Amino acid sequence: MVAVAGGKGGVGKSTIAVNIATAIGRLGHRVAIVDADLGAANLHTMMGVLHPSQTIAEFIDHKAETLEDIAIQVSPTVSLIAGTSRPGAANMTSQARLRLIRAIARLEVDCVIVDVGAGTAFGVVDQVIAADVKLMVVNPNLPSLHNAYALLKACVHRISRRMASDETQQDLIDAALGQETKARTIPQLLAVLRPLDPTFADKIADTLQRFGGMLVANQLSNEREKGAVERMAPLIYDHLLLHTPVTGTIPRTQTLAGGLRAGANTLLEGSDETSPAIRRLAGTILDADLARLRGEARPSSQASTVPIWVQRDLAS
Repeated sequence: MVAVAGGKGGVGKSTIAVNIATAIGRLGHRVAIVDADLGAANLHTMMGVLHPSQTIAEFIDHKAETLEDIAIQVSPTVSLIAGTSRPGAANMTSQARLRLIRAIARLEVDCVIVDVGAGTAFGVVDQVIAADVKLMVVNPNLPSLHNAYALLKACVHRISRRMASDETQQDLIDAALGQETKARTIPQLLAVLRPLDPTFADKIADTLQRFGGMLVANQLSNEREKGAVERMAPLIYDHLLLHTPVTGTIPRTQTLAGGLRAGANTLLEGSDETSPAIRRLAGTILDADLARLRGEARPSSQASTVPIWVQRDLAS
């Protein structure tokens, strides 16, 4: 499962998601692309489906039992789970969010691409955490970089706090990550925590080392802009202990500027200058070591990557 996120709207994450799904599908893999940007769904338009017959709203309303029931086949290898823009769609209960995450994890395909919403709400954060690979799409400007960091920080806070077994551990994590200013970094948190509870500290460090984050620098015009994004990776590691290498660099091009027709100027063709970058990014995703990211000694036959607290909450 691959989550495509960005922290804010307008960075091009939906365009990246559509083209990655298309590139992986063209290699012969079965792909499902899920529009989980509830309230601002647009993948169906980008993929040339002007009026989807069914959307994720049918699943949310329990009119469809599985996401396969509402899937739209847009190519021989790619299916679309269209999103919904109805008012309040993103304001799901925690149980409804968990049901959706579980259903996405159960899709019987080779690769699932999830286009998540903007912001740092629990629905967004949990969609990102549940994925094996987290693609953070950023532009070379300060608001984009700041919002991507904020989303990653929210993910680390969510992961670490849910791993805590008592209020003392939770208070330490909140003190490190729950403040806007003068907050501890994760290495500082672990330095405080390790003498008190070395097992818990090691568990947090191991989980964060397997986060599976990747930065995708989108809409680049020159090397200076590329450098601005590349400087984010060591900063993220120093503060959050997350490996987030710059895995894709996508040049600015009119081909991906969008158009007035459904599907116009969003899907790359082989002649476009951006196509090689998209294909390389798709190859990197396919080459990801899923067993390592999932903390397994060897590959598992199970498709689910749902976090343990999701499993627990669903069972309750």
